[in-house]
Amino acid sequence: MILNACNEGLWKITTKDNKNVLHVASEKGNLRLIKSLIECDCDKDTKDSSGQTPLMFASVNGHLEVVKYLISVGANKEAKNNKGSTPLIYASTGGHLEVVEYLISVGADKEAKNNDGSTPLIYASREGHIEVVKYLISIRANKETQNYTGSTPLISASERGHLEVVQYLISDGCNKEAKNNDGWTPLIFASERGHLEVVKYLISVGCNKDAKTKKRIYSTHFCIT
Repeated sequence: MILNACNEGLWKITTKDNKNVLHVASEKGNLRLIKSLIECDCDKDTKDSSGQTPLMFASVNGHLEVVKYLISVGANKEAKNNKGSTPLIYASTGGHLEVVEYLISVGADKEAKNNDGSTPLIYASREGHIEVVKYLISIRANKETQNYTGSTPLISASERGHLEVVQYLISDGCNKEAKNNDGWTPLIFASERGHLEVVKYLISVGCNKDAKTKKRIYSTHFCIT
């Protein structure tokens, strides 16, 4: 079957979103099929309609051996999809520590930013992947980095209610009074989203409960009983 796919170029057939069999095999972690497709000269950096490469599919799904193989045959570790996200951003978003560590070990940019300015650390914080957050901080990823709306890793974690990440970032010295472009602090975000345990913790470490946004919104505005 694989030989026929090579001879007839069946791997070039795509779905309506321009995914081919290499994309699907990478998404599913089918290393044997991937190796056969690469031997058939299937483009290792082929992109679907969203700009996603096989390496991105493997990274976001945590298929470490596939990631290693694709890198070994020259897949672009800094490829970007249509929104500017790299394989490392994908792996960080998915919370796959071993993939993150491997990509860093082969030189992936830990400060890569997508089109909205978000880095791997911002995504790991936003999704609550504490081990990835700890690792990225350990290799000196910028813990105060801001995307183009002004959100930091701490703001992102607070907005999503990830208490453990919030606690770790603050213990590592992150600015607990950081503000985004509209003046929203971690405490205001946590209050607005109803993340009570995060609110309690932020207040316990001295966050300013009287801080206000540019529209003069306070964290206490959301504490209506």
